[in-house]
Amino acid sequence: MKPSPTPGGVGDFSFWGETMALRTERRMKYAMILPVLIFILSLAIFPLIFSILISLSQWTPGTGGLRFVGLKNFIDMVKDPRFTHAFGLSFLYVGSVVGIELGLGIFLAMILQKDVVGKNFFRVTYMLPMLLSPVAISYVWKMILDYNRGPLNYFLGWFGIAPVEWLGKGGTALLSLILVDIWQWTPFMIFTILAAFESISEELYEAALVDGASHAHVFFHITLPVAFPVIITVVLLRVIDAFKVFDTVYVLTGGGPGTATETLNFYIYLKGFRSFNLGYGTAMSWVQLVIISIMFTYLTRFLHRIGALR
Repeated sequence: MKPSPTPGGVGDFSFWGETMALRTERRMKYAMILPVLIFILSLAIFPLIFSILISLSQWTPGTGGLRFVGLKNFIDMVKDPRFTHAFGLSFLYVGSVVGIELGLGIFLAMILQKDVVGKNFFRVTYMLPMLLSPVAISYVWKMILDYNRGPLNYFLGWFGIAPVEWLGKGGTALLSLILVDIWQWTPFMIFTILAAFESISEELYEAALVDGASHAHVFFHITLPVAFPVIITVVLLRVIDAFKVFDTVYVLTGGGPGTATETLNFYIYLKGFRSFNLGYGTAMSWVQLVIISIMFTYLTRFLHRIGALR
């Protein structure tokens, strides 16, 4: 009498059938993923590699193909005073807007967390600037800040203050850009931090107050430490976004007067799409990417260290 095949043995045809079915199913999964993978690679990886090639080349559309120049674009960048100026100006702009927006965001989030009159009205009102297009907002502010017909100078005249060239002088032009950014993006800070504050359990506050802690002590030792991970996230997001500012600069000042408001992102645009020096513009874009990545890494560590000290 022929012995029956042991389960999983050579003669177990059902085992082999199941194995083959699993392999076929796995291959079908890979086959279904492959078109999507090719699509992603074609849209992401290829442009990334091609941009590296452009940054190492001299390329002006209409005058010929790519001409490999090695690190020349990066060497020229170090010698370019406009690049150095745009680089420093971007850091000044980012530090100013993010610092002020963070302070206002925490302060106003504290107020909106309380049972104040008209709290819901202010929540909706504060949200409106964030929902509007940056280009539309920039055009509105350009009319408000107009030297001759702007309502801001008109109201200043009520108090005997002479009209200010908000967009016509270097210091006030940069201040105007900072003002517009703060007006539009402070609500993002407010509502993100407010959500973090309101997620804290009321039992923590009640226990601290019962133990005799003051409101300031509760805020600095309970509210801020618990909400600190959210604050870190929102600061990092705003730093990255502010470093890439373009539309506000383009509409309000065009980088002027002179180069007073020419941020790094705007200078990249001028070199790449006004002068059509795509190799140099792409090289600056890579430098900007590296700068943002390094800044993101060290800022994350710094903020986490501050959170640990709390």
